[in-house]
Amino acid sequence: MDPVCSSWSRLAWKASSEVYGKILEHPFIKELSAGTLPREKFMYYLGQDALYLKEFGQAMAAAASRFTDPRDREMFMRFSAENLDSEKALHDFWLKDAAPASASPTCLLCSSRLWRQVTCEPPAVAAASVLPCFMVYEMAGRHIYENAGDMSGNPYRKWIELYGGGSFGDSTEKLAALCDRLASGPVPVHGSAPDTDITGRMTEAFVTGVRLEWMFWDGAYRMEQWKI
Repeated sequence: MDPVCSSWSRLAWKASSEVYGKILEHPFIKELSAGTLPREKFMYYLGQDALYLKEFGQAMAAAASRFTDPRDREMFMRFSAENLDSEKALHDFWLKDAAPASASPTCLLCSSRLWRQVTCEPPAVAAASVLPCFMVYEMAGRHIYENAGDMSGNPYRKWIELYGGGSFGDSTEKLAALCDRLASGPVPVHGSAPDTDITGRMTEAFVTGVRLEWMFWDGAYRMEQWKI
């Protein structure tokens, strides 16, 4: 996915560029790329990611019902099915012997916000809220892959190859194209008159999603726990 090739998604990506830059500079990302990330931090991240992926797959199925175009509904159902495949692969390779994780504050925030966006917001805003999950992982995964160098001794090679190999590019492009299409025309909000500021709401939702991606990795690096 090349964010410069589309309209609203290009502007949304530009609006989030500073946050994305901080993602690439985060020690979790740098140490993951170098293979020096402590294993306990990586396993913590995977445990939280597995919890989020479970919610994400269910939320994509729920989001499908919000769209009137059969092609859009089919796309979100495919996202749900692909997510189940990713969750299974994650469990089979990394987590089959790990103790079940409990959701961290950040994981709970991300999951709760995801459900609110896909069930309560207009479809255009819901789609924009989900796009960072695809776009950030594709772009950051590619960055990690291209900067990892010789990965023969990197314990996280399989993860890097999964997310840096371009396997999410098609889904990212299709979702970005949907967002661009929804941003280009009036979209009714809960049966009311068309919302003339829908693109602004979409961009705000997108940038917030990118911020939450940073928070998720930051929480994993700190191995975030409930304070009370």
